[in-house]
Amino acid sequence: MTQSSDSSRPLVLAHRGASAHAADNSIEAFELAVAQGADGVELDVRFTADNVVVLHHDADIGEMGPLVHHRFSDLRVTHPEVPTLDEALAVLGDLTVNVEIKNSPLDPDYDPEHRMAGFIAHWVAQHDIRERVIVTSFNPETALAVRDMDETLTTGRLLPVGSDTPAAIGAVAAAGHTWLAPWVGDVVDDASQVVAAAHAAGIKLVVWTVDDVDHIRTLSDAGVDALISNDPRRTLRVLADSP
Repeated sequence: MTQSSDSSRPLVLAHRGASAHAADNSIEAFELAVAQGADGVELDVRFTADNVVVLHHDADIGEMGPLVHHRFSDLRVTHPEVPTLDEALAVLGDLTVNVEIKNSPLDPDYDPEHRMAGFIAHWVAQHDIRERVIVTSFNPETALAVRDMDETLTTGRLLPVGSDTPAAIGAVAAAGHTWLAPWVGDVVDDASQVVAAAHAAGIKLVVWTVDDVDHIRTLSDAGVDALISNDPRRTLRVLADSP
């Protein structure tokens, strides 16, 4: 997996692109992430009704309602700002790409068959970008489905707010994942211990969403492997100024 240009600091992944400065999951946000020097981006994938993979955080899209109820051609007319996964890849250069598969049972596009797992595995192979892609999901079955599709992929679990991160480490490692992504508020107070436990289990820790200066410094000092940030330029400056 890609390392930061400075191995003494964590990777900085732009949260849905440089979303502090542009609409999240937009081409502008991804272009800004590249321009600001981010090591990679985190982005959210969903299917349209005709199985085009587009980038959007929520299951609903404005006045249209559930995105999955609409064909891509109709979406492009009404919401041309929503890019496809391929359109995003085209502007990301050689950045690391953290693909988050959205698949909550509470969403209208919930897919118990985990079709997106197969699509992403095929997409990574088609573009020959295994070395720069991390695939994650809050849904443990979806994350596992990705591993079942291609064991060479780097996969990980996202943890919801309020999770017991140390308790999750063993299960994530047993599932064959190598990345774990907890919320910043759940790990920052005992970051060194959590990082040590994760690394002892062979797990890399990527923390979301980290914009507070003190949190950036604390997590970097603790040795986390990656920070997901809305403002990669600012986060990189903080890291550069840290002793």
